Amino acid sequence: MKCVYCGKEENEFKGLQVIHNDGSISYFCCKKCRKNSLKLKRDRKKLKWTEAYRIAKAKIEKDAKKTAEKK
Repeated sequence: MKCVYCGKEENEFKGLQVIHNDGSISYFCCKKCRKNSLKLKRDRKKLKWTEAYRIAKAKIEKDAKKTAEKK
């Protein structure tokens, strides 16, 4: 299973499953991920310890590199 917030993968999922009213299921690996997502409503792209942050950062660096090469 893969945590929907931080992107951490575990073979045997020991975290928490949240079932939403629309039928979708969210898997959280720990209390830290669950609290940041549901209670604090933080954007995972702005937190350095999440996979989404690393992906967004790589994309920004790639775009900056392309614009530098064009000039």
